[in-house]
Amino acid sequence: MGRQRRRHHLRARAPALSRAPVPPLPDLFGPSFARMTPPPANDIKQAKDDRSSGDGLNERNYGHGYGLNERSYGHGYGHGDGIGEDDDDSGSGDGLNLRHYLLMLLERKWYALAVFLVTLVASAVYTFQLTPIYSGVVTVQMLKRGAQVIRTPDIMESMVASESDFNTQMRVLESLSMAQSVAARLTPEEVKLLVSTGKANEAETPSAVSVIFGGRRVIPQRMTLILNIQFQHSNPKMAARIANLYASEYIAYNSRLRTDESLKAVDELKDRAEQQRKRVDEMANALQTYRQRGNLLSLMQSKDIVTERLKTLSGMATQTGVRLKEGEVRWNQIQEWTKSQRDLTELPFIASQSKVSQLVLQLTPQKMAVTQLRDRYGPKHPRLIDAVNSLAQTTIELRSALATAASSIKSEYENARQNDEEARKALAAQEQKSLELDKSSVEYDNLNRDFRVNEQLLESMLAKMREAAVTGTIETDSARIIDRAFEPGTPISPKVGSNLVVGALGGLGLGIVFAIFLSAINDRVRSLFDIEKIVGLPLIGIIPKLDRLEQPDKAQVVANGTDRPAIEAFLSLYSNLRISEESKNAKLILITSTLPGEGKSFIATNLALTFASQGQRTAIVDCDLRKPNIQRLFRLPATKGVADYCLGAASLDEIIGKNVQPNFDVIIVGSRAKNPIQLLNSKQFEALTGELAKRYDRVVFDSPPLGAVSDALNILPLMDGALYAVRYNMVKRGNAQACVKRLASVHVPIFGAVMNATTSGAASTYYGESKKQYEGYYSDERPPSAPRLAA
Repeated sequence: MGRQRRRHHLRARAPALSRAPVPPLPDLFGPSFARMTPPPANDIKQAKDDRSSGDGLNERNYGHGYGLNERSYGHGYGHGDGIGEDDDDSGSGDGLNLRHYLLMLLERKWYALAVFLVTLVASAVYTFQLTPIYSGVVTVQMLKRGAQVIRTPDIMESMVASESDFNTQMRVLESLSMAQSVAARLTPEEVKLLVSTGKANEAETPSAVSVIFGGRRVIPQRMTLILNIQFQHSNPKMAARIANLYASEYIAYNSRLRTDESLKAVDELKDRAEQQRKRVDEMANALQTYRQRGNLLSLMQSKDIVTERLKTLSGMATQTGVRLKEGEVRWNQIQEWTKSQRDLTELPFIASQSKVSQLVLQLTPQKMAVTQLRDRYGPKHPRLIDAVNSLAQTTIELRSALATAASSIKSEYENARQNDEEARKALAAQEQKSLELDKSSVEYDNLNRDFRVNEQLLESMLAKMREAAVTGTIETDSARIIDRAFEPGTPISPKVGSNLVVGALGGLGLGIVFAIFLSAINDRVRSLFDIEKIVGLPLIGIIPKLDRLEQPDKAQVVANGTDRPAIEAFLSLYSNLRISEESKNAKLILITSTLPGEGKSFIATNLALTFASQGQRTAIVDCDLRKPNIQRLFRLPATKGVADYCLGAASLDEIIGKNVQPNFDVIIVGSRAKNPIQLLNSKQFEALTGELAKRYDRVVFDSPPLGAVSDALNILPLMDGALYAVRYNMVKRGNAQACVKRLASVHVPIFGAVMNATTSGAASTYYGESKKQYEGYYSDERPPSAPRLAA
């Protein structure tokens, strides 16, 4: 109850905490945050309207349920549900764009360079080791069918009449038999030149056929009947020789094949025609025998009678089926109404019966008469007794009539079912009879059809045989040579320049893809897209990576002024908190993270020092009771702290380290806590937060990482809001997303995320600015006093 009152008090003091969204962070890095202006009122109003009702973050973006995080210490939580279903615009707007891929490439640039160099060197070595290859090319024209005095079809089609014919001739040219025919026309000296590769250490000499088959290429010319026959070889003389032999052998091959196939076809057609004539005679005899054995006329008449009877029975079966369905529906209704003790007179087909309708009409006035007599006379009055008896008699007669009507409906249903069964049996018998007649007629039709087909086939064979005999005597060419091949003077490969260019471009592409792939498989949070679209928080601060500083110096970088970019980054975070309706009035602010080492204590201390530098009374409270860190970061002596106050061993004034910096107090953990969860849930800790809210303008609470332990969830209900620290390229997206869902389940505003230890390269790539652009602002000679924002 105390926590609920505290929550209501905080909402009354800052009514806009859980309604207004955090304004979006501009795509800039470093001091550009200090120059950012509040968003227009229209944008704020639109953002408010877009948020769902209730405290905390929109439940669309934060579901429930978490998995176990095996990488974090302790018993924390890890991977959870995916991002909300409404995040369909992740590919547009502030999603992945060219800058993200550029960052991926820059992070893995040396891998990309290595892949590029390896690919380029490999292509160069491969190119210069290749043997020069020469190409001989002969041009051949395929011929269409010319004018013929006697039109006789070819037995073996060799003329080109369509695209499929052209493709067929292409496959003939590319066949192994064509290569074998060309190899048979070579002299022994030519074979020796052909199979010679110039490699002294070659284990086995290839055959002439394999060399010809592997080196030939048939290249058709688009939209023409012309093709180039190309042969590639290391010897330019043999390249031209084989190409010319290929064209000559192709023309001679078609001519020989045409003549041989024509003569062979004539002989085959004679044998097949004789066999077909015998088959036709046999089928004619069988057909005549079947006509004599079967009375085909009576068969056809019976078929017509059976068909008409089948149609009639089919109609009757349809009608009986409809009646059966109606009777079944009525009987089922009577059974259901009887079972549920409903009034059967409400059924139309019951109420429509004359006996039932008469009794229903009599029953109504009798009920009215009984009611009137009861109001006028006593229960033993003769007129009342007569009226009651008359009503009872009518009721009995109505029940009897209803039973009779129900029995009648059942009888109609039984009769309909019997009639339907009989009609379907008769239909099935008629169908069987029709099938038997069909079987007899089918056999006759098959015999007759086979006879006609074989008779036509015999006539076709005889005509084809006569035409083939004429075709075999006509000599025609299927192709002619247009240009013969000449001995080439320059090799066609290797193409040194082209290979090196392809190697360079391929190496560049492979390097880029490899670098982006290595970066893409890294599922750690590294960008604005990861935080706002996947984790589900607005990014309100980007802290640069600090090198060569001790941890205590980093924790007080805002106070000691050792790193101006970091100071400007915290001032930008401070500005974002001021211009947000959700956070500008928040006094108690919790800082947590997913894993240890993400810099939540560094952010907490410097954010508190930034508040103090702006004239606000500020305190920082170390709530990491398991691994306290604030005392070491400020180099404070061991004193009493939060644990002692919660245990009743110290007062509030005794645990406050006052004026550690101007307007800045520190409260450390103090004694070792045996049960941190019990202390954080105690009334003393709740009272501590309430008292600090009264004394200070801002109180920053440094809590343990949420992925490790759940301490932050016990503190958060007492806070005005929370900030989530995310270290660049450290925590996995799923782990951070799951922890944010756990924070959202508490229904306390989460002001946004702060990305820590961002490299200058990542910042300049993602946010369009670089540190060098602001060196003029960072290098002033004023003393390193804490900066203040203009009013």
